[in-house]
Amino acid sequence: MIAMIFDIAMFPSRVYDKTMLSYSSARDTLVAELRANAADHEAERYDAIGRRFDRVEHEFPTGTAPELGRLHIALTFWDGWIDARNNGWPRGPIGIADWPVLARRVADDLEKDRDVSDPLVLSRFDLVAHPRLNERVQTLAARLRNREL
Repeated sequence: MIAMIFDIAMFPSRVYDKTMLSYSSARDTLVAELRANAADHEAERYDAIGRRFDRVEHEFPTGTAPELGRLHIALTFWDGWIDARNNGWPRGPIGIADWPVLARRVADDLEKDRDVSDPLVLSRFDLVAHPRLNERVQTLAARLRNREL
């Protein structure tokens, strides 16, 4: 509740739906989920990765406000991690052992309220900087921008 009051004070023109997370709550949720899933991954509990993704995405703040950009990248990264798991950890620029390391880096940036800084994460999951990313990334980004409030 305090996070929502802060967001309303900082961004008074924004309208929030009761079911939508505030920026601060979404950030804190992503930090916790990414760290928890990193631990799950390292313990080889791969089925736990992304278990709460659908709920988080459903309650995720939408729109194009600048402060949401870092959250969109983090959510898209999480979605990519789930997709990699679902497809048997395909070879590519992000290896199976890289996912938890990258997840912690993303979580650290979010926790400090900084933009995501890892170049590999940005090259694969930042649709604004790289508009030709794969269809899965584009679909998630469109849902986050266009969902009715």
